[in-house]
Amino acid sequence: MKGLESFILTVTDFNDLTASKKIDFFAYFLLIEQKAKGFTTKDIADCFDNLHLEPYSNISSYLSNNSKGKSKKFLKKNGSYFLERTYKENLDLGFGKIPIPKASDSKYLPFEIFSETRGYITKLAEQTINSYDLELYDACSVLTRKLVEILIIESFERHGIENLIKKSDGSFYYLSDLITELLKEPKWNLSRNTKQSLPKIKKNGDLSAHNRRYIARKPDLDKLKDDLRIVIGELIHIIDYPNWK
Repeated sequence: MKGLESFILTVTDFNDLTASKKIDFFAYFLLIEQKAKGFTTKDIADCFDNLHLEPYSNISSYLSNNSKGKSKKFLKKNGSYFLERTYKENLDLGFGKIPIPKASDSKYLPFEIFSETRGYITKLAEQTINSYDLELYDACSVLTRKLVEILIIESFERHGIENLIKKSDGSFYYLSDLITELLKEPKWNLSRNTKQSLPKIKKNGDLSAHNRRYIARKPDLDKLKDDLRIVIGELIHIIDYPNWK
């Protein structure tokens, strides 16, 4: 169920909540986040199932019992449930800050490959990786593009040939020209994967940054991440940060 994993990160101490309290927040997710026109017992059960959580023993009874009396949480109309307005406002108070995932646990890029680079590189890599894990895929695409661009520039600087990638005013080329110069430079022998993947990485980042109708999705990044690992690994190897004084 798209967005559910990210949603529960915003609920304060979600894992410590009782199963019944989780139902209340699942109702909130379905109605407020997913903008569903009501929810059913099955919808709540699906939330438990998608998160691989032990469900409440009798969801139907819970919803029915809490749709009665002055302190009811839900309203039932035409076979579907809705949050009672006052109780919805009560649930609004149950959200905290989204915890930032550990970059070292990510499935996007192995954070350890940046360990011997520079502080600004590891910080950018951490932001890139975290944006993937928080499902901010457009942000991840743009940051990935920036990360690759910096590593290309530093490859030339490391070997003292940065003049090959500078304009007459001293500014660096745009990424398309940086890639062109990188691919034709004889000082390094790039793998076929890197040569084929660089334009794809650039294109993905460009779409996220400049195409107003394009919204990046997880599969867009997943199909590139294995090659991205090779590209970044090769560039870091070319730069050889530990021996770059």
